[in-house]
Order: sequence, then C-alpha cells, then structure tokens
Amino acid sequence: MLQPRSYPAFIAKALVLENEPFEAMVDDDNPWMEGFVLVATVSLLAGVAAAVGSFLTALTLPAPDGLYITILQGGRQLAIAAALSPAAVERIISEVWMLVALVTGYAGGWSHLLPILSIPGFAIIWWLFFGVLAFGVGRAMGSNASINATLGAAALIVAPLIFFIFNIVPFAGPNPAPIAIWSLLIGYRAIQVSQELEWRQAAIATLIVYVAGFLAVAALVVAFGLGYAAGGFR
Repeated sequence: MLQPRSYPAFIAKALVLENEPFEAMVDDDNPWMEGFVLVATVSLLAGVAAAVGSFLTALTLPAPDGLYITILQGGRQLAIAAALSPAAVERIISEVWMLVALVTGYAGGWSHLLPILSIPGFAIIWWLFFGVLAFGVGRAMGSNASINATLGAAALIVAPLIFFIFNIVPFAGPNPAPIAIWSLLIGYRAIQVSQELEWRQAAIATLIVYVAGFLAVAALVVAFGLGYAAGGFR
C-alpha cells in the first residue's frame, strides 16, 4: 500500500496526465482501499480549506440579519411592482436565503463546518459512481479489468480538488468549471489505463459515465423541485 507522503507527487503527475500514478494505483496490492484513502485525504483537505475560507469570508460581509432584511424589503417592492403576492415572494426569499446561507456558511455557527462533511461526502460518492460505472462500461467494451483496479485508478479524479486550498482566501477560490474539465480528463486517463482500452473507446466510456452522472443529478434536481413545489422545506 502506498504511503500518504507519496500523494503529492501522484497528484502532480495525475494533473499532467502521466501514466505512472494510474499504473501504480492499478498495481497496488489493495487498489480500492488506496483509492478511498486518497479520495478522503484530498477532499478533506479541500473541505477544511473551504470551511476556513467560509468563516473568513463571512467576517468581511455585512451582518446576515441586516442583509436578509434588505433583500426581503427589495422582494416586497418587486412583488408590488409586478403585481405578485408579497407573502409568496417573501416565502420564496426566506427559503432560498435559508438554503444559501447554510451552504455558504453565511448563516454562522456550525454552518461553517458544512464543507468538511459535504466536500468529502460528494467526492466519495462521485468516485464510487464513476468507478463502478466505468467498470461496467469497460466490461461491455471487452475489457477484462477488475473493479478493484478501476476504483484505484479512478480515485485520481479528485486530484484537481487540491486547488480548493485557495478557498481559504476570501473571494479567491478557483473556478469550478476548469476543475470539472480537468477531472474529466483525468477520468479518461484512469479508464484508459485501468481498462486497457484504446483512446476512442476510453473517450466514449468517459462520456457515457458523465452523461449518466448528469442524468442522475438532473433527476435529483427535478425531484427536489417537485418536492419544493408541493410543500417547500417543511
């Protein structure tokens, strides 16, 4: 099993799509456990940085109660101007504010610690989803790779999360779009190396996994929207 001190070099090489880290993860004596430790370590570091950054950002912003009242007053004026129900507009603003303040840590208190749980949680779920589906798609394309090896190589998709350490500086976090694209490219290399597929097959497999992921997220968003429309956050 690899030592955590080797992770920085592995992450750096994975970011430039070198073969070495992917091959080492596949050849490890326990690839899925190594992958889990790598994903948990990198995502936890990103979560701690985001939590500290959230706290520091909240200190630079106006008091949340005052800002909420200002937004609420603007919503009432908008409702009057647009001939909408002020009560309905206030309800929407209140529930959106509650969700945004909690997710960003602006609500204060324990909300600042949410990224320490959410970022590793989402990272582990995505790693497992990506690895299992990549294994299935690869097998359908004729690969003989094991799911153990696939999960090991797939763990490197979290490498771009290392840039989330810049979230510790208020308003200086990285753009999520390049991070997502970078992770996609690393996922492609993980599939290509672990499944031993030629580049076209690996590219198709990667797209299938991402399309499936997009559809799953879209289904969750629709379900949330229907639930909200039926009764809000009760």
